[in-house]
Amino acid sequence: MPRTIKLHPFTILAIAVAVITMTTAASLWWLSCAVMALCLLIAGWAGHLKKLAILSGAMLLPTFLSLLLIHGLISRDQSPAIAQWGPLRVTIHGLEVALSLGLRTAVLVVVGLLCGLLIDKHQLVAAIDLSPVPPQLGYLLAATLFLLPQMAEKQRQIGEAQTLRHMGTGTGLAGWFQRLRLRAVPLVLASMQDAQDRAVHLSARGFPATGSRTRLRTVPDSSVQRGIRWAALVCAALGPVLILALAGFGSR
Repeated sequence: MPRTIKLHPFTILAIAVAVITMTTAASLWWLSCAVMALCLLIAGWAGHLKKLAILSGAMLLPTFLSLLLIHGLISRDQSPAIAQWGPLRVTIHGLEVALSLGLRTAVLVVVGLLCGLLIDKHQLVAAIDLSPVPPQLGYLLAATLFLLPQMAEKQRQIGEAQTLRHMGTGTGLAGWFQRLRLRAVPLVLASMQDAQDRAVHLSARGFPATGSRTRLRTVPDSSVQRGIRWAALVCAALGPVLILALAGFGSR
């Protein structure tokens, strides 16, 4: 059973931004691997290891293959080739570039997915609603986060109803297109009806009322977490600059 992380959503996001920016600026393969290993450990502790591994693999495998193809096989780099098949050349420099860019992308993907798995969507929306930002931002974020799961559930319900009526039961590619056509119209109409019904309740979230509102959900916070967030943001802003400056000074 997944564990609940009792941290403010902004704290998790601030730490993630600091880790991504500083790891990318450092551009050290062992640091990138250490960050990803730590993310896997956290995901295992929280009960999201399998989901993180599947999602990360689905996103990173095509990325690594494309980088290997661009920099490792069809690159015009003139360094000595490890292997060669006609116009295709595998060079050490090309592999190093592909690995470096791939690890940077992997850190971004793994850390970002881990944040998405650890942060409760309701808590994130409530945190934005409690912050000084305009309430429209909270609504837009909530609509974005919940749109795909809601549409997937509606699509499943429509499919079950049509199966009971023996509609769209064909097989093969033609059957797939038939099911897609039969489900598209009800799904779009249901989404439009939901948007119309939701518009009636928007004023409860501050559209366009500006007075005080009673909030039914609160997000626990503390001065320690606020300090961590500020420190993480400072590291995210100044850390890469310091790392690049030290690297440039050391190369002289």
